[in-house]
Amino acid sequence: MKYKYRTFLNMVAIILLMLAAVLIMYTFSVQSSLDTVQKDIEANNLNRVQFVVNTLDQNIDRLDMLAITMETDNTIALLRSIDVMSSYEQVQLIQNVAARVNLQSLSEGWNNKISIYSVLLDQWIVSSEIHMQPPDSYSLQPGWKYDPVTKKFYKYKTNAEQIMRLEFPRRNLEEIVKNSHQGENEAVFYHPNQESITRKDANPLTSLILEQVIPNLKPDSGTETVSVNGSDYIVNYVYSQQLEWYLIDFMPLDKALKPIKTSQIWFYSACVMLFMAGSTIIVVLFRKVQIPILVLLKGVRLLKHTDFSYRIQRQSGNEFDYLYGQFNDMAEQIEDLIEKVYKEQIVAREAVLKQLQAQINPHFLYNCLFFINNMTRLGNEEAVTAMTQNLAEYFRYTTRLDEPMTRLEKELGIVRNYLEIQCLRMDRLSYHIELPADLSSVQVPKLLIQPLVENSIIHGIEKKRDSGYIHVKVERTEQDICLTVEDDGKGMTPDEINSLMIRLAEPPVDTVGCALWNISERLRIHDSENSGIQFDQSPLGGMRVRIHWSLPTNDREHQY
Repeated sequence: MKYKYRTFLNMVAIILLMLAAVLIMYTFSVQSSLDTVQKDIEANNLNRVQFVVNTLDQNIDRLDMLAITMETDNTIALLRSIDVMSSYEQVQLIQNVAARVNLQSLSEGWNNKISIYSVLLDQWIVSSEIHMQPPDSYSLQPGWKYDPVTKKFYKYKTNAEQIMRLEFPRRNLEEIVKNSHQGENEAVFYHPNQESITRKDANPLTSLILEQVIPNLKPDSGTETVSVNGSDYIVNYVYSQQLEWYLIDFMPLDKALKPIKTSQIWFYSACVMLFMAGSTIIVVLFRKVQIPILVLLKGVRLLKHTDFSYRIQRQSGNEFDYLYGQFNDMAEQIEDLIEKVYKEQIVAREAVLKQLQAQINPHFLYNCLFFINNMTRLGNEEAVTAMTQNLAEYFRYTTRLDEPMTRLEKELGIVRNYLEIQCLRMDRLSYHIELPADLSSVQVPKLLIQPLVENSIIHGIEKKRDSGYIHVKVERTEQDICLTVEDDGKGMTPDEINSLMIRLAEPPVDTVGCALWNISERLRIHDSENSGIQFDQSPLGGMRVRIHWSLPTNDREHQY
């Protein structure tokens, strides 16, 4: 059995480990390839976008340098004194400047325009439009601006005598976007306050992609992966420092990784077929080996839960039939042993409980009869009647040994009857009992509390001449229930308390401490793990005795 069971486990483990090892290794390899390819794509696209933006910035820088060059040109420098020239000389100079400007613009190789406004003449002497207005204060601010009406980018360079306007059309950026479109790539120029620049037949998902990318844009460059309509896109963006626009480029990641994904699907299909073959082997082993073992395990579990009448009726057609027969014989023997030994132990345990309970009753009866005798001699018929009634209630309660457990409310009712009897005997005795309403139905062994109260009266209250007080309190702690009995009687020294605890650890050899030992023993029988009894000095001046037991759960009635 041992070796066959080990062989089955080893075979199953080998099959599963082989499949797991192949899957893990391939998955890791494919994932590494996907990550590497994705990083390469991101890096290449980012470099390409960075190159385009750098080229754009260089063209814009050349426009700035062109403006600086033209300011130092001898012909344009004559504009500083145009106001002192004759009309003919002014017209001649303006024609020369216009020719110079047009020549410089054409030499740049990039579609751009340069216009010059003469502050001295208060007019445009070279302009790209026929009716150009003088520049306003906003336009004269530094940096490139975009005019959505004329669809041109423009910038002004000013001095005391003249203002130079540099401009280039939106078409330049549209050409960049068009040239950047390669395969599945899509490029967009974006500015927070302007309309984006895209191709005419751009990807219809461009706006959805921009919505996800725009909140994450950084003031330089970066790469993002976004998901739109179930597809992932690699997005690269670069910020133009000169133009202050973003060039955003994106491409579908799934199409770029499609060859690797296809190979991955074929491999996983092969793994599925391999797994099906392995599963067939496992099923055969399970039917021939594991099912018979499960039948045996079921029998063992039933035996563990005291169902000793269970017998295995299944026929396996192999060596397990012999094991089934041996199991049935073992179950039959255990059932016989339970009938002869275990049930006898249960009966003996119940007998011990009843014996311990019975030991408390005579102790209380002797005190009650002694009290009745004294009251009869004194002629106190009212006290004798009260004692007789309470004693009858007490014995009606204690003689029902078929129910060793009771509710705290009933148990404290008997304690209250006992204390009423003692109050009749001693006018100087008073008491107080505290029982929370939510603990009134908690189950406790019968006559568990009354001996504690009796000890407080006999050993504490009766040995003092002045009035006595007994306090009984039940409370719920974090993990259990605690019942406290304390008095203001004679009390005990710490050494006497330690001596008492030592005596309670052993069976009593005489009547001294018998009641306390019975309480401790009953708590141990009904709740051996969490119950206990403690003694210490009470703040009232006498003794304080605490007993505690497990806290009942909310979903079942707790017993000890």
